[in-house]
Amino acid sequence: MEKTMLDYIRETPDVLNEIIDNSSVYAKELVDHYVKEGYEGICLIASGSSNNGCLCARSFMQHILDMEIDIHAPFTFIHHEIDHIHNKMCIAVSQSGCSTNTLDALRALKEKGHKTCCLVGRDDCDAKQIADLTVNWHVGEETVGFVTKGVASLACFLMCFSIELAKALGKNMEEVRYQKMICKLKEAVDLHPEMVEEAFRIFGLHKEDFISRGKVILLSSGPNYGTACEAALKIAETSCIVAQAFEAEEFLHGPLYPSVPEDLFLIIDNNDDASSARMIDIAHALKDVSGKVYVISNDPSFDDDHAFRTTKETCMYRSPLYKLACLQTLAYLMTMETNHYEPHEAIKNFKKANKVSSKSRANLYQNLQNL
Repeated sequence: MEKTMLDYIRETPDVLNEIIDNSSVYAKELVDHYVKEGYEGICLIASGSSNNGCLCARSFMQHILDMEIDIHAPFTFIHHEIDHIHNKMCIAVSQSGCSTNTLDALRALKEKGHKTCCLVGRDDCDAKQIADLTVNWHVGEETVGFVTKGVASLACFLMCFSIELAKALGKNMEEVRYQKMICKLKEAVDLHPEMVEEAFRIFGLHKEDFISRGKVILLSSGPNYGTACEAALKIAETSCIVAQAFEAEEFLHGPLYPSVPEDLFLIIDNNDDASSARMIDIAHALKDVSGKVYVISNDPSFDDDHAFRTTKETCMYRSPLYKLACLQTLAYLMTMETNHYEPHEAIKNFKKANKVSSKSRANLYQNLQNL
């Protein structure tokens, strides 16, 4: 029997723990390459869920490495950014290793004389034919194209890479702190199953809120802005319900106005002193717009029926490793209760025409959309 999105969501903690346990081995090639070439920064080039996985890891990486981490979509990178990377290590990212725009970015870098690195989720991929260095981030098998396990595992790998690189560069990563950071990542992973069960609990209580045809609006900032972006993508591409992600404060500066009482609001709290209070204030205020306002937060001002909670909290930098699980599970549940992955006939025709292919190989994933 073929696996489902939910199967891969439930497999995720084991995959993350394996990546953490083998951090020094799995990240070694990237670390050695960075040190050998004498780079002075990192630029991640990715699209879709891979881009969102990079966003989920970015704040952690910047915190550990004390450097800005650039993230660009491949098309924009090729046409607008490639001449401004200076001495940064450019890492293209594609779980399939067959995303046409990521392959184009690798080619563009080579044409300009740059060393090319690509992070992939499978060894059999076209990126290997182009990149100077191809590194598998060890997600394992994932046959459902609406990837879940791949996003969290990519974020986890990048977090481990940043720890290993900080150690190699002598950036405040002595052995005691190193071991502490590894343990803290595993503590975050331990909360992943709780978020899955919370999604089932609240979906069961308020199913109609999640499957109505109003828009889904996801709000967060910092580390969990990537979580919001990935959740919006997952909900939209699976259930075909309109879903949008916004930086929480920016939502008030215009995007708020098309909102209607039928819309569903999901606010992702970072568990930090800097942004959490404002995030929760915005969530409460949005009750004047819609009765469908939910938070991923342990804040006591929200009742348990509208808050996805965990028994413990982590620092904001690690929280995407488990908070994303809640929203991935909601996307799965919403899809199974609505369209079962099947888009409008016009979208099917668009995909079948294949005028603007996004993958260099066909049949990489299960055909859940009846295309």
